This record gives sequence, C-alpha cells and structure tokens, in this order.
Amino acid sequence: MKVLIVEDDAPSRGFMKDTVESQGFETHVAENGLTGLEAFKKINPHLVLSDIQMPEMDGLQLLEEIRKLSPSVIVVMATAFGCEEYAMKAMELKANNYLKKPVRHAELLPLLKKYASLINAKADSEKKPEIKKKTSFTIKLNSDVEKVPDMVDWLVKTAGNMLDDSGKLDAKIGLVELLTNAIEHGNLGSTEGEKPANNFMLSSRKVSIEYKSSDSYCEWLITDEGDGFDWQSCLERLAVDPLGMEGKGLLCSQFHFSELEFNPSGNSVRARKNKSSD
Repeated sequence: MKVLIVEDDAPSRGFMKDTVESQGFETHVAENGLTGLEAFKKINPHLVLSDIQMPEMDGLQLLEEIRKLSPSVIVVMATAFGCEEYAMKAMELKANNYLKKPVRHAELLPLLKKYASLINAKADSEKKPEIKKKTSFTIKLNSDVEKVPDMVDWLVKTAGNMLDDSGKLDAKIGLVELLTNAIEHGNLGSTEGEKPANNFMLSSRKVSIEYKSSDSYCEWLITDEGDGFDWQSCLERLAVDPLGMEGKGLLCSQFHFSELEFNPSGNSVRARKNKSSD
C-alpha cells in the first residue's frame, strides 16, 4: 500500500511517517496542500492522510482537488479538538474517515491495517474471474474480522455496474465498518477499545447479510446475534462530540450510504446505496 502524508507540523508529520513505515508501507510526505497535490499526481497513492488546517492550500481544498482526480483513493483527514465542524465538512466533501489530533498509535494503526486489507482484497479479486451480478441473496459470515475485507469486496462486486467508482468505495468502507461492528461489538460483545473475549459460544455466532437490488438502489441488511446497542444515544453523543472515538464508525457510515437505518434493538442495520448518476 502506498501512503501519502500531508501535514505542515513537522513533529506530527514525522510521527505519522514513522508509524506508517513501521507497518511496511511505502510512505511519502508533503508539507502543505500544494506540495501534497503535486505528490499525489506523481505517486498515485492508495491512501492519503492529511491535516485540515495548513498554509498554501488547506486540507479541505486538497480533498476537493483529489476527488476531481480520483474518486476511489481512500482519504483520511486529521483535525484538532475544537474544530469538529471541519471533520464533518471533510466527510461531506467525500473524505472516508477522520482522526482527532494529536493522532495516536491506537487510532492510526487499526485504520492502516483495515484499509490495507481492503486494498489487498481488491487486488486479489482483480486476478479472479468476473463475479456474476446478483439481485438478491442471503449469506452468513463467521465472527472473524479478518474475513471482512474479502467479503466486502465480493459484496460490492455483486452489485455490478450499479455503483460508480466513488459509490463502490463508499459501499466498501461503510460495509467494513458495519460488519466489523456486528462481529466485534454485536456477536463478540467487546466494548470500544477492548479486544473481544476468547469465548467459544460467542465466536460461533454468525452475521447474516441479506442483499437485494432494484433499478435504483442496492441494499444490505446486516444482522448479528448479539443483544444490540443503544444506537440512538450513540448518535446523539456523536452529534455533540464527533471527535469522540466511541461509535465513530457509525457516524462515518452515515456519510457512505444513501440511507442507514437500525432496528429498535440495534442488532440489525439496513444500509442502502442509491444507483450512481450516469
């Protein structure tokens, strides 16, 4: 995976560079939005990590320019406490995720691993025969988060040409968040920042994925075997503090789908993506 880091603060830039390189990823850096855009055009990265507040060209302007060039590159923005509105503006401009500054290992490393797995799954599937488009099916997924990227890549490919490159990226990243949440927090019962307990009964649970599509949308109904959660309180808390890490994947998923609706108990979510405009 090729990663471009755009950050004007030298210590922050160095920290992120060291963290990314420690995972064996090809790493490039830029000191502001203008040099970041030049680097982007040259190296064609898989992932961009960018600060928002920078001289010359800020991160939001950079994001807009990147989206003109590539709808399918993954972009994660970083912003400081007190600048929550910038994070939400970035998501509206088609960023895929955001991080709170100062960026920490505990937040950055899982993102790197998650997106690298998704990129590798896409690369592997491109070597395989074309997947036939399906209009409806139900499939079960074991409670193993390492299987999520391959499953997500397959799920999106079954939509055929329903989604353009931007829509496919939205669906992939949104489904990764929802399926990971269904496994870790739903089936395995882990809390935020805590590893799932090694419990055979819980690990034998499965996640059900029901897919259907029409001429105007494709939709995934994801149901776990857990007790659910209070999704309404979670969304209310995120509305006040979007930079809080608990439940952030849920907030991001709202930007990746046209509709996102939980059942009352919170153990099932319907994610709809409308057909991309021609």
